[in-house]
This record gives sequence, C-alpha cells and structure tokens, in this order.
Amino acid sequence: MSELSVLKERLRDYLSRTIPGNLELYNVYCLLQYRVECLSLLLTKPSRLYHIVLRHQGGDINSADLAFSIAFLSPLSIILGNPGLVRELLDLVKSGRDDEFLEVVVKNLKHGETRGGEA
Repeated sequence: MSELSVLKERLRDYLSRTIPGNLELYNVYCLLQYRVECLSLLLTKPSRLYHIVLRHQGGDINSADLAFSIAFLSPLSIILGNPGLVRELLDLVKSGRDDEFLEVVVKNLKHGETRGGEA
C-alpha cells in the first residue's frame, strides 16, 4: 500500500470518528461531479474539492475557507504531525497549486513518520 493510500485510510478513520457523516456528505458531491470520492480528490486535485465546499457554502469564501480547513486540512495536518500546515495548504488549494499541495503533503508525510505522526 502506498504512503498516500495509508494516509487516506488514516484520514478516513479520523474523520469518521471526529466528524461523523461529513465525509459521506462530501462524497455525494464529489461522486456526482467528478466520479471520485472526496479523499481521493483531496490527495490528487484538492482545488476541485475546495470548489465543491465553496459551492456548498453558497459562494461565501470565508465560510468555505473555514469549512474546508475544519473538515479536511486540520485533520490532515494533525495526522501529518504538523498542525501549523493548515494556512499554507489552504493558500495552495485556493490558488490551484495542486502539485505543490501534494509535494508539501508528501514531504510532511515523510517527516511525520520520523516524528511518529498523530491520530
């Protein structure tokens, strides 16, 4: 199993425990629009997932930023063992820099393994 697959499963478990039902809600939107579940979208094309959250929040950028950070980026950062990543990841997602987002995630995933990671 690849590192990102393991990360996706850890994130799925964490979100199911901490925000029950939220993942299922966003999966409906992601499957309808892109035919892929939201965590796969988060780890391949996170800007697309952000746009789904933005539409769900009625186009309110502040609400979308908060919802996306709480629902996806904070848990991801906690699992990576670096809670301070949220702002950087959000900026990358909002500017459509998906490849850079993934580079930061992979880099922190490797560091998290040496730090012991959370969750």
